[in-house]
Amino acid sequence: MNMQPSLSLTQLSSNGSVDGTTLLDLSELLSNLREAKTEADILQAGVKIAYRALKCDRVVVYSMQPESYCKIVAEAVTPGYTQTLGRTLKDPCFEASYIEKYSKGRVRAITDIHKSGMNPCHIESLEKIEIKSNLVVPIVRQDDSLYGLLVMHQCSRTREWQQLDVEFVLQISSWLITELARKHYYASLESQVENARQARQLITTATQKINQALTSQEVLEQSVSQAKEIINCDRVVVYGLQAGNMGEIVAEATIPALASILGNVIKDPCFEYRYLEQYQSGRIRAIPNIFEAGMSNCYVDNLVKIGVRSNLVAPINWDNGKIYGLLVAHQCFDFKDWQPDEIENFKEIAFHTGLSLSKAIIKEQSHTIEAGLHQLNHVKDTVNLAKYKIEQIKQPMQDTGKVLVEVNNLNKLLEREIDQINQNASAQTKKDTKLMQIIARKLISITSRLRGSLGIVNTSGNEARLFLEEAIEHIDGNKSDLVDL
Repeated sequence: MNMQPSLSLTQLSSNGSVDGTTLLDLSELLSNLREAKTEADILQAGVKIAYRALKCDRVVVYSMQPESYCKIVAEAVTPGYTQTLGRTLKDPCFEASYIEKYSKGRVRAITDIHKSGMNPCHIESLEKIEIKSNLVVPIVRQDDSLYGLLVMHQCSRTREWQQLDVEFVLQISSWLITELARKHYYASLESQVENARQARQLITTATQKINQALTSQEVLEQSVSQAKEIINCDRVVVYGLQAGNMGEIVAEATIPALASILGNVIKDPCFEYRYLEQYQSGRIRAIPNIFEAGMSNCYVDNLVKIGVRSNLVAPINWDNGKIYGLLVAHQCFDFKDWQPDEIENFKEIAFHTGLSLSKAIIKEQSHTIEAGLHQLNHVKDTVNLAKYKIEQIKQPMQDTGKVLVEVNNLNKLLEREIDQINQNASAQTKKDTKLMQIIARKLISITSRLRGSLGIVNTSGNEARLFLEEAIEHIDGNKSDLVDL
């Protein structure tokens, strides 16, 4: 018997099957059904409604399990009769063909199990839980698959089920599947929201690690590591673009089973550089199967050499918009159909890699400038010290020059005195003064040479001082240039 639900609580009351007090109880139970938050609460509210309305001895929900197992997942039972909630039953007498019939809406109302023509082993199973009459209504999902059975048990006596009973139980079944579908829908939404939140947290954590990297190489290493973890692929590399169809694998994260390609310099005549402008504009290329992507044979051959079957490519652009290279994911041991969220996450990692790489390069240049300034300051200090030493030498040299002038004057005076002595002196005296003249001339010669040397030293010192002053000006100019960078 196949029937459709068509009865409400009001109709049940108007037909005299339910009195006013029971109707109020059922209205409250129906409200509980609609407010139930879990699957178990929904089913329990449903069996209570049927139990109160039909005044039978037991109402259960059988949930269909694999291999003809059934589990009783909800029950309302009159005290004194066997409680069956939680039992898992394997009924060898339950024919698999019945599942299809119940899925199509089959209803079975049995007044007396002993006169139903059922298999004796099935009757024996029912007798174990005191059943004399039963009414079985399917709970069918919206996709026409069988969720389970809503079953009424009459245990105290046999019962002839009325059409009104059947219609009302069908209505309860409809309410149950509606509430279950709503619950599953909202649970699915909550799951999607939670999954999205977790995915967002993962990508946030990944980009934070990339942004916190201190050097450009650390940025690249974090990029491939985080990308590989988030999209769960075999290998992720950064391909740094160079001139002349050249590129280098500058960072890599890979599973142990794959040979490393880090540091490989690749000259790829198949790489069409007309795509560079597209990549620079944000082009993403997701290829689930390289053999069906329409790529040139030589490009496919290059990918095959490193074991690639599927790949995902996103550009890494500097903060000024110019392209640095490509972030590339490889799937090597099977083909991979890249999902939209994977592509979006991969794109975001590539974007943050470009920004962080730009910041790291600026920071590294800043450190280089600071080191250069420190070195220039050190050189300037050394030059200033040399200049100071030259100034210290200059004064003694000037004093020495004055002494030499005085010595020269004394020599001249000595020569005049010797000339006067020679004019009136004896031969012996002239002989003695001759030696004095030789000594005086020697002193004059030495003084002259010393004066010449001091002049050269003084000139060289002045030239050195001028050179050092020019060097200081040059150092200050270089410092200004470094600061302007």
